[in-house]
Amino acid sequence: MAPAPHAPPTAPTAPAPPSAPPADPPIYRELLARWADAGLTLPGRRDPEWARVMSSPVWPTTGSGLY
Repeated sequence: MAPAPHAPPTAPTAPAPPSAPPADPPIYRELLARWADAGLTLPGRRDPEWARVMSSPVWPTTGSGLY
């Protein structure tokens, strides 16, 4: 039995560049503006309160003023 013929090697193809995300609908932009005006955390943005809580020690120390 003869060996099966091999296909010629092909060059790997580069992945397609990522497409730009779709623009937010006007109602969503308005909602984000309202949340920002109210000082609320917005999707995709850093939450300063969470960062503050996570940077605090788990247990208060005598020098923290919480004792």
